Order: sequence, then C-alpha cells, then structure tokens
Amino acid sequence: MKLSLFFLPTLAFPLLLAAQAPSPVASFLQSNCVACHNAKVKQGNLDLSSLSFDLENPIYFAKWERVHDRVRDGEMPPIKNPKLTPPVVNAFLNQLAAPLIATSRARMAVEGRSTLRRMNRYEYENTLRDILDAPWLQVKEMLPEDGIAYRYNKVSEALNISHVQMSRYLAASEYALREVLPRSATQPQANTTRYYTREMPAFFRKVNFPRAAERNTFPVLGEKADLGALRKTAPMTVGAANPELRELEGLGVIASTYEPLEIRFDKFVAPVAGRYKLRFSTHTMWVGPEKSEKWWKPNPEDISRGRTVEPVVIYSEKRPHQMRRLGSFDAHPDARVVELDVYLLPNETIRPDAVRLFRSRPQNWRNPLATPEGSPGVVFRWMEAEGPIVDKWPTTGHQLLFADLPYTLDKSGKAEFQSKDPQADAQRLLRRFLERAYRRPAPEEDVLRFANLTAKALASGYTFTDAMISAYSAILCSPAFVTLEEKPGKLDNFALAARLSYFLRNSEPDAELRQLASTGKLSTPATLRAQTERLLRSPDSARFVSSFLDYWLDLRKLDITSPDERLYNDYYLDEYLVESSGDETRAFFGELVGKNLAARNLVDSDFVMVNEKLAKLYGIPGVEGSALRRVPRPAGNPRGGLMTQASILKITANGTTTSPVLRGVWIAERILGLHIPPPPASVPAVEPDTRGAATIRELLAKHRSDTTCNSCHQKIDPAGFALESFDVAGGYRDKYRALPNYTQQEWTKAPDWSKGIGHNGLAFQFEHKLPVDPSGVLPDGRRFADVRELKQHLLADERQIARNLATQLITYSTGAPVRFGDRPALEAILNQTQKDGYGVRSLIHAIVQSELFRSK
Repeated sequence: MKLSLFFLPTLAFPLLLAAQAPSPVASFLQSNCVACHNAKVKQGNLDLSSLSFDLENPIYFAKWERVHDRVRDGEMPPIKNPKLTPPVVNAFLNQLAAPLIATSRARMAVEGRSTLRRMNRYEYENTLRDILDAPWLQVKEMLPEDGIAYRYNKVSEALNISHVQMSRYLAASEYALREVLPRSATQPQANTTRYYTREMPAFFRKVNFPRAAERNTFPVLGEKADLGALRKTAPMTVGAANPELRELEGLGVIASTYEPLEIRFDKFVAPVAGRYKLRFSTHTMWVGPEKSEKWWKPNPEDISRGRTVEPVVIYSEKRPHQMRRLGSFDAHPDARVVELDVYLLPNETIRPDAVRLFRSRPQNWRNPLATPEGSPGVVFRWMEAEGPIVDKWPTTGHQLLFADLPYTLDKSGKAEFQSKDPQADAQRLLRRFLERAYRRPAPEEDVLRFANLTAKALASGYTFTDAMISAYSAILCSPAFVTLEEKPGKLDNFALAARLSYFLRNSEPDAELRQLASTGKLSTPATLRAQTERLLRSPDSARFVSSFLDYWLDLRKLDITSPDERLYNDYYLDEYLVESSGDETRAFFGELVGKNLAARNLVDSDFVMVNEKLAKLYGIPGVEGSALRRVPRPAGNPRGGLMTQASILKITANGTTTSPVLRGVWIAERILGLHIPPPPASVPAVEPDTRGAATIRELLAKHRSDTTCNSCHQKIDPAGFALESFDVAGGYRDKYRALPNYTQQEWTKAPDWSKGIGHNGLAFQFEHKLPVDPSGVLPDGRRFADVRELKQHLLADERQIARNLATQLITYSTGAPVRFGDRPALEAILNQTQKDGYGVRSLIHAIVQSELFRSK
C-alpha cells in the first residue's frame, strides 16, 4: 500500500530538526511537503517537520532515501504544482543525494559494502564436489535451509551460523570424505552389462494379458506383437539361447511410468557412487484399436511400426520413490541406441518414462492419445550399463586425503590406511589438504592446530584413518573454509578469485584462478576479463544460471503448486511440461548471456527456446522432438521474453486461479526493479470466483474502491491484467474456465463448454464462461490492449530494465544490495554497456570490472 508523502504547499509548519538538512532541501520540503507531513497531520506516519538529518542513523537515512526516490519517480508531490519544474526537482534531488552518497560511501569505506558471509548449502555442496572431484555428492539436503535477504541466499544478513548449522556441516563433510575413500585394493574395472526388459521383473510382473491393456506392457518382437509371449504359448524371452532374436524382443507401453505401471531396470543397482554410461535401445510403436465399439481400448495383438517420435526421460531411483532426472532423448519409429553419461549414487536403479503418454488413474481411465486408428507407444528393448568408470587411480579425492599411504580393506570394505610415523604424516597430509581447501595460503599455525586434533584423536583410540577424517571434517567446518574471507577496501587477489568463482561457478576457484591469484595477476583488468570470459564459456556456468534464476525469478518454486485436477485436468500430472518450462527459462537466459543479447529481450524477444511440448502449448508449428532449440517467434504470437514463459506463468499462479496482483507484483519487482510493499495485515486477500460469476477484474475493482488499497494497486494491477490471457500453466485463453453446478444433462445446454480426457486418463469438462480482458492503463496514463502492447510500453525505458538486471547481478555476486552510495557506480556500468543495447554478457563483464565487485 502506497502512502502519501506530500500534499499541499504550505509554510504553516516550520522545519525543526529537519533544519539540519541543507538549506535548499529544507526550503523545498517546507514549501511542498510539510502540509501533510508534520507533527499534527503526520500523513503516512511521517513528520518531515521534525525528521532528523542525522544520516549516520540508519533509520533516518532510510527515510531520507525514500523521500528522494518518491520525488525522483514522480510519485510525490501527488498534486500538480506549476512551480515544480524539472530543473527545480532535479536541483532538490541533487542537493539531497550528495550528503546521502557521501554518508553511504564513508560507511562503506570503514565497513565495506558486504559483511562476512558463509557459503550457502548449494555452494558448500559444489565446493566439496570440486575439491574431492566427486560430482555425484549429494549433501545440500543434509544442511538446513538458508535464509534469504534482498531475494537471494547469498547475503550475509540472512546466512546465520549456529551450533545446529555447524553440526550439520560436520556430518555432511564426514559423509563426503568417506564417500571418496577407496573400496577396492586395485583400480575398479568398469563392467558392461546389458539388461533386457523381458528379463526385468518390474517390466512385466504385474501384467495380466490381455486385461487392462492400457496399464500393461506389450510384448513386441521387432515391429510386431509377440503373440507367443502375449498368449503365454511361448516363454517371455528366448534368452541367451538365441542372441539374434533376443535383440528384437521388447516390451512396449502406451502409458507413462506411473503407478501401477512403474517400469524400471530393477536388476541393475549401482554398486558404488560414480560415473556410468547408460545406453538404451528403444523405438516407437502403434497399437491398433480393439475390435468393438470401445475403439479407445488397445489391441495388444495389433502392433505395427510407430508413427510418432516420443520423448523419453530417464530417472535414477532409490526406493522409496527418491528420483533424480538424469537426461532425456527421443524414441523414433526405427530402433536406435542412445547413450547418456551420468553420475549415480549407491543402490540407485534406472527408471525410464515415456513422458508424453498418459498417466492412468483409477477408476474408468481412458487414453487421451487414443484415436479410432490406434494409440502411440514406446518399446524398450534393453539398457546397457557401463561403470563405474574410474579415469584415474588412485582417485583425486583419495590422493588428496591420504596420498600414497598403504591401506587394507576390512570385512565391510572400509579402507584403513597405515602410517609408520602418524605425527609426520598427519602434518604432511594436513598441509596438502589445507593448501587445496583454503582459498588462500594456509598459515602454519593452522597446520599445527589440526595436527594436534589428529594427535588427540589417536590418543583416544581412533584409527589413523578416523583421526585424519576428524581433522579433515574440522577443516571443512572451520571459519576459514565455510566463510568467504574479505576485508574492507579493495579485494586482494585471493578474495577476488573466490568472489568471481562463486559468482560464475557457484563453487570454489579452480586451479587456473588459484594460480593467477597466487601470482597476483588476477586483478589486472585484462586478466580479469579473460577469466570472466573463460568461466562464462565453461560448462560450470550452468550452475550460475540455475542458481541465479532460482532466486531472481523464483524458478525453484516451479513444483510448489499443481494444476487443479478438475479445472485443469489437461495439465494435471504433466511433469514433462513443468520440466520443459523450467528448462526453457534457463536456456533462454543462457542464450542471452552466450550471445550477449540486449537486456530488452527480458521483456520481449523475437525468438523462444522451445521443444515440441512447449511449441504446442505456445501455438508454434513445425517443432518436433524433446530437444530445446531457438525458434523464431511467429508474427503476432504473444510469447517472447520472460513474462509469457510457462514457468513464470505457473509460478505466479496457484494451480486453480490466476491473480493480476501476484503477476503484477512479479513484473514490477523482477523485471522493472520497483519496490512493492506488502499489503497491511488487516486487508483480506481477493479470492477469485471459480464458478464464473465475476471476473478477477470485477473483484479487484471493489477492492480498489478503498483509496489506501488503490494507491498500490494502480501500479500493480495493470501489468497483471495483461497476463490474464494466460492460464495457470501458461496456456493462452480468451475466456476463463469455470465449474458451475450443472447436472450432466445441463452441461450440453451450456453455451460454450469443453470436455476431454486429461493427462491422468480421466474425463474432464468445464465451461468457457466470462471473457478475459487483458487491457489496462499504466499509472502515467498510457493504455494497452493486451500483453503485446504492454511489452512495447515497458520497452520505452530499456535502461530501467538493464538497471534492474544489473542490480540483481550485483546483489547476487557481491552478497550485498545496491545501496545509495553505489548508485553512481551502477549508472557507470549502464553507461559502459549502453552502446551494445545493454548486452547481458557485457553487463556481467562491466560488473566484474567495477569497484562494486572488486571491493568488499
């Protein structure tokens, strides 16, 4: 809710403590502001007649900063005053800004922009993975959720350190260290084993041919039905007795992997954590209809060559239902072998999912993809697993922890290292580990301190291995490791390397950065630019894209809501759509960075990053397959930019209804960088009418009749109205869906209604009721008819779009918000990148070269 700062010009209330302000500032306030903001009226709980100008006080500083920004943005004074010409207003702003900037910079010179912060749990996991060269490590879930400030989990104000935090770090670090110890006396040899689906119990244990065929697997031989296996007149597989025929055997599905049809290669279980290569032999099939009036039922005996290309997603699974997405590929009508390079955890198995196919739910399910001609499906012949693949022996983690010390394996397979001189070996190994773990040279006193810890553990009866693990764990929980060490002023080369790496890799500096830091060369502008460019080109930059978007755009919340099972059954259980939409947003931002595209693309772009699934949702023809690719946006299509992407539209809805307020706030804050205060606790939320009696616009009109509510909603709602053209999953709509209380006979009398079969195989029906009105009027009076015109209005100020993006990147990379004293530096960054349209990659380079980034 926006509160007035100014009302009518007056001289009735002389400034008291505010007289400490510079004379021109005090004069402006006395002439234009204190009629409403004085000790008697105190509009908005602000008394400018007695507001101290003690800028050293953070409370007073924040109030004066707010006064500056409200005048700057033209929000105050609220009534036109012919005397307040732009030169007069600009003079006031300059005179108020000067002491604010000076105070802010003086404070930062002493304290620094940011304060000491610890790694968040994502950074901690990535850092352990990189130090121990163990990309499969999963430790972040062992750590408490991180706090958030200024939208990010990288700001020290929200990253507290408690005894609970430290105990969790201790447990996570010990787990990680033990995961990289050897489990064999010699280098493990990668085993390659082929797992045929006909020999996997999980592929056919629940089949009951030919009943409930939609939820069964279909025996296929080549491109035809295997009638012998189907009718149980022949064994399910010929096995090794006929290798050529065995290669043609397969089991097909016309439903995706969902209960009770939970197919998996259950005879494969990853023996240890590590890298594996998985190969899959698949093809699509076409299943003819049952020869009855129920044409939607499949005939398992009528199978022919596939007519479609079907996406397949591969998950790892650890019981019960702990799944990780490993990768995806397309199954084609002709049999093909595809390979995925993956990392697996111990005891994980592999679960394939033909994700476009329906997910059957009892009772009375029906395949939504069935036609009178038949149904599409996917056949799985076999999976081949190669691994664990160990490229180096001893492994990097093993070498780092115990170097060349001999070891034996006890009965449980645990490695026990032997030392003839435990004290000397402990110091030698700890010195090596500290040099690698610390992000700067390790003091010798730290070596001795942790060596003393090892000695105490040995004296208490620990084995040498356990004593060293306890010391290593202590290092990985120590302040020098857990926190990013920075001192007020210009960052030294080591701190600069850490800041750059945790910005663009979300992890500790790699070998090249550490080497440049140790020689003092990193801080030269040319070297810093070259390293920034190298990291942006690295595959590790995907960590930056994912982490940044998870918090800037709230992409981490993509799975929090689910489309309503009755109103949006066509989206319900469609995880492939959700996964594709998140991938789109990451690919889109990656394209902006990779091609140095202008920041204006965040609002509107002439291309989209889509696969077949998203292209169908967006009404874009000619896109086939599961791979995301850059596709030109068709003329007149409303997509392009962030705000019309399915992920954003889903995040800003609740699964049942959409809210212009939520979506309007999202645009204001995430794209334009405006601050929208939360509503007062006494103001109830507006609840949309799912029965279609009133539109959300009509409900909000009543809400906005309160002037205190309207002051904020006039800024929020218009942009949100433009996005009402999109439903809870991102589909385009002209009318709202509704679920009236109709009887079955009355449904057919409804003027505009739809029915169909949802992704869960159950029937749905809803009415297209009230029309969507995506038009609006911006606070400055500019009108728009729909989201296309809204985008063009927003693009009138490309610099503000770039300013907000730069602000988000600065906060994310430095762990501190852009403060008042940082504003000139921010404008300098924008000036440097203006010539290329504020290219996103150029903005990143300019930020890294700026004093904001290079100083604490």
